[in-house]
Formats: sequence, C-alpha cells, structure tokens
Amino acid sequence: MKGSEFIVVMRVTGLASGMNIDEIVENMMKAQSIPLNKIKQQKTLLEWQRDSYREMNTLLLDFRSQLTNMKLSSFYRTRSVASTNEDIVSATVASGTGQASYTISKISSLAVAESRMTNSGISKQSSNKVDTTKSLFTVQGAFANEMSWKQGSVESKSIVTKEGEPITLGLADGVQITDLENMTVEVNGIKYTVIDGETPKSGEVMVNKDTGELTFGDTIAANSTVKVNYVTDKKVENKTITKDTTQIQLKGALVAGQIKLSFKDGTDTTIELSDEYTGIDTNGNRIGKIKDGDKVVGEINYETGVITFNSEFSKYFPAETENSKEKPKLELTITSQQNYFSFGLTTHTSKGKIDEKFLIQGSESLNSVMSKVNNSKLGVTMFYDSYSDKVTMTRKETGVYNENGQEIEFTDGDFLTQVLGFHNITPDTPGNYVKAENATFIINGLETSRQSNTFSMNGVTFTLKKTTDTPVTINVNNDNDALFENIKNFVDKYNELVEKIEKKLSEPKYKDYLPLTDDEKEELSETQQEKWENMAKSGILRNDSILSGLITQMRTAIYSGVNQDDLDSAMKSLSAIGITTTADFTTAKLEINESKLKAAIEKDPNSIELLFNGTGATDGQKGVIQRLYDKVNATMDQLKERAGNSYSVNNQFTIGRQLDDLDDRIERFEDRLADLETRYYSQFTAMEQAIQKANSQAAYLAQFFQ
Repeated sequence: MKGSEFIVVMRVTGLASGMNIDEIVENMMKAQSIPLNKIKQQKTLLEWQRDSYREMNTLLLDFRSQLTNMKLSSFYRTRSVASTNEDIVSATVASGTGQASYTISKISSLAVAESRMTNSGISKQSSNKVDTTKSLFTVQGAFANEMSWKQGSVESKSIVTKEGEPITLGLADGVQITDLENMTVEVNGIKYTVIDGETPKSGEVMVNKDTGELTFGDTIAANSTVKVNYVTDKKVENKTITKDTTQIQLKGALVAGQIKLSFKDGTDTTIELSDEYTGIDTNGNRIGKIKDGDKVVGEINYETGVITFNSEFSKYFPAETENSKEKPKLELTITSQQNYFSFGLTTHTSKGKIDEKFLIQGSESLNSVMSKVNNSKLGVTMFYDSYSDKVTMTRKETGVYNENGQEIEFTDGDFLTQVLGFHNITPDTPGNYVKAENATFIINGLETSRQSNTFSMNGVTFTLKKTTDTPVTINVNNDNDALFENIKNFVDKYNELVEKIEKKLSEPKYKDYLPLTDDEKEELSETQQEKWENMAKSGILRNDSILSGLITQMRTAIYSGVNQDDLDSAMKSLSAIGITTTADFTTAKLEINESKLKAAIEKDPNSIELLFNGTGATDGQKGVIQRLYDKVNATMDQLKERAGNSYSVNNQFTIGRQLDDLDDRIERFEDRLADLETRYYSQFTAMEQAIQKANSQAAYLAQFFQ
C-alpha cells in the first residue's frame, strides 16, 4: 500500500517531455501481463470443469435415488386389489403385499363415535337466542340456566428456560396465584401435575403462589418451552399516558367496584382513583364512574374494559412549559379483577386418556369457548345449532377406548353440564346420546373387531361401509401393468442420464475460444460476452475418462447375464425380456419391446425381480440394478475426488488443489507486475526530471545571447 502511495505522489505525466507517460506504461504493462492472463484463463477453465463435474454428479445422485427405489422389493411386487362389493367393503393394497384372498362373511356392526346432544335449548327464550359472538358475561341473561362466576385475572405465559436461572412467572408486587386446581403447566408439550407446598416428584411441579416460581420434580433442560395457564387474584398494569390520551383499554368483563388507579400528579402528590357502578346502558353494558373522592374524572365500560377520561382528569398532568420537548405524562398503575369461569373435560382415545382444563374469561364468546375445545388435544368436535338452539359434542375417533364407562367425561365446572345442559345426557337418554361402538365382523372364519371402520391387515387396508350377512371377497393379485410401468420409467430415466452424459462427451471443443480477459470483456457487449463464453465452455468434458468409463461400465452391467439359481433360464438378461439397445450404434440408450416385456412379466414376475434386483457375492450374481448402483456410486466418488461438492474446501479435491496453486502463482505474478510498474514510472520520472533540468539550463544560457 505504501509503495502505491509513493507512486501516486512521484509520478510525472509528461509535463517536461510532452509524452503521455501513463499510456506508454499501460501499453508496456499489457505486454508484461500476457502470461498472467493465461494463468487466469487456466483458472477459469478449471472452475468451469469443476462446475461441470458437479453438474454430472448431481445427475448421478438423482439416478442413484431411482436405483435405490428399485432395490426395494415393493418396486417389483406390485399388487392390485378387488372387492366383490365395493358398496359394502372397499380395500387398498400396498406394494410388496403377499397375494391373498379375504372373505368377510358378516359385518355385525360398524364402528361409531360417542356423541351427545343437549336435551333442550340453551336459551331462556326461543325468540331471543344466545348471541354466540358476544361476550358471555354480557349475554349471560339470555341463557336458560344461570352462570357462576369467579373473580381474578386469567393469564397465560410462555417461558424459554435458561441454564442456571429459576423458572418464574414474574408476578407483580402484591399479586398472588389462585385457583391452583385449574392451573396447567406444560414443558415441551408434556403436562405436569400442579401441587402446592410439597416437594414435587417426577411429573409434578410445585408453584409458589406469592412469587410465581415453578419448581419441577424433573430436571428441565435449558431452552425448554414452559407454557402456563393460571389465575391471579388481580391484574396489575402499568401504563404511560399523555394529556392527549382520552381512553385506556383493560381486559373486558371487569368486576365492578374492584378498579383502582394510582399515579403522581404535577405536584408529585399520589392520587388514587376508584370506580363506582352506576347501572346498565342502552346497549346492555354495565357502566360506572371513575372518581377521585366525590369528583368524577371518567367513565368505565365493565364489559369492554374501556376507561374514558373527561376534562377533569387532564388537570392532574404537570403544567406544560415553553422549553419542554415532550408532552406531560402520567405513570398509571391500574389494578382490576375479571369475571371468569373454568371447566374440565376428559376423553379416552387411541393415544390414551386425555385431560384438559379450560379457563374462560368473561369477555370471551360461546364461539370462542367451542373453538378452544375443538382445537385442544381432546379429539372432540363441539358446535351450536341456532335453529334447534342445541349444542352437540362428538368424539372424532370411532370405537370403544373406555371399557368401564363413557368416552367423554365432564370433570370440573358447571358451564358444560348446567349452563349448556349436558349434565343429564347419559346412555339412558336415547336420541340425545350415541354410544361408542367397535366394528365387529367375521373375516376368513375369524370373528374379530376394530375400533375404526378402516383398518389394515397384512398390508391390505379395509374399509367397512355397511352391516351385512352377505359375504364379500377381497382378492389381492399381481398388478403386471404397474410393474411394466415401473420398468418403463426406469428405462426412461436411464436413457435421460445416458443422453446427457453422451452430450457432454461429444460436445465440440472450440480451441480458438478461450475465457475472456478483463480487457477483452470491456470491448464486448453482454450478449457478445455470453455467446463467447458458451463457445469457450463447449467441450469442457469432451471424451472425459471418468464419464466415458461410466458409460462403458453401465453398458456392460446392462448386457451381462445374471446368474441366479431361481432365475428362469430364458430370462437371464435384459435382452431376453425385450430391453435392448437402439438401432443407433453411437449411443448406449435402451429401447423396449413392449409385447415381449409384458409377456415376460406375465410369465414369471419373480424372475423379473431376480433379474433386476438379485443379490450375490460376485458381479455375475448381482442383478442389473445392483450392478448399476455399484458403478454409479463408484463414479460419484471419483467425481467428488476430482471436483468435490458444494461443501468441500479446495484442499480436499484435485481441481481445488490446482486452483489454490494457480491463485498462488497469480498473486506472485501480480506482485512482480506491481514492482515492474513502479520501476517504469521511476525511470520515466528520472527522465522527466533530467529534461526539465536541461530545459532550465538552456533557458539560463539563452539569456546571455539576447
């Protein structure tokens, strides 16, 4: 860097000699840079070759995936399935399933899911049904049965644990956790039993109600996600407002008479405000006043949680001065309570017994409650029909999972049982209760049952649709058409690979087109550069030994006979079953005699599998696919050794090491050119200085002859 700076300072641009020194030096450096440009062109050619090898390796990777699939027995053991009566029993079959016949002689019952429907409407008046979109606390009077409420604040929190740090809910001062029996704690989706004041065991978590700290009976790893739903005795919020603030938003369904606001006014005096319930507005909302003693400073809507301040409240703000950059603020601390309720549900499912607890805020609607139930892990569907004014609850899974009782159990709270009316819906109330049942049937003389109408047996998936005493037979047979298509797709993939490799091997090489130097690029348009580069890249893998060797090896693998003891003697090569090379002798592509191949498949599908997929210790014993897989795998290793892959560093493959060597040569050459350029400019500078000195002396002498 210092040498370059020195050159900039000392360069003389021909002021004395009148010569264009920069142009002269530039031309001299161009001549000296010719060997460097050749090295850079070598590097570019190597990079192109590396990229072409990697492109070929990607093609081989795709083909190897095809070969991997063809090494599976299911590729050859294609099956079809047919039912003698699809309206009663249908079936599907997986590849590789054994040929068989199944007769379902009787279907006594189909699997049924437990379902319940409320006995009567949930609304007090049929002309004024419950609005399922409005908050439950607002519409509670529309329900036929009275709702019970608790007071507190429903909260939820998600905590990502950190090594060595306590797991805590971070309660505000003076706030306590209540209603522990309905608190839920999950760690990475696993539920823990909440306990109070005891040493927790494995699967338990102890909760400190005053601090919110959680102590687990198990070691909780760092970066675990802890999700907690809980209730506190009150809600404490801090809000900063300006003089322009006319409203603040709290949670809805607030408890009247429990709202407190405290702050310091402009005189630094602590002010405490409270609410006073005043009645019901024209929209049916409970409303009240916010008061400072006897002075009214605002109004509150308990249903929506909105507090609206009046002009009296603005007097609490500090006076605004001319020099103040910000508007006066108040720091509010707001304490409130909410109306809420809770309930629990238990279901018996294929995953075992599932318990869920729900904390419902009074501001939530019936639609919201049903959505929470439906989206839970319980596996039930709950909905309200406005026409009949009834609610239904159905387990999603059919069948019996609780031999000793009901599949859906109401465990805690009276919202579902009393308010929605599920309390008296039992197996003894026909029409409103559908009992869960298993499917029972006789198959091949064996009487059995399933919890679902769709079930699998020996690779066959059956679907029972109707009860019947009429036998239905399911036959599993070879699907020769599917096997033919599988083999045809393989030949297409093989030909596609061969075509791309042979194109690279025969691509013409244009020796007069070398990679463009930087100076040459400046003289060409982008379109011209692209055309030139395409010509220069052509033939980069022409007659490549690795790729041409693969073509030869694959041709040998295709044509060599397969020696397997159980293989039909007339089917020991691909040509024997109708797969041969094309009439064009310049390519290794294959073509299929469809009638001959189909006849071979029909005759002996087992021999077809052995011909393609037979295994053995020697190459002669291996099937065609096993051979091709070995050849392709070995070639991919060779290509990786030559050109690496996107994750390789240069010193791990041959071309990479060559590129590193060229980079070193380029760096050394550029250093020599920099030194040479410096020397040229030094020489021209000395010449300019000598001419300037001679001119000065001539001018000095000339004055004596005037």
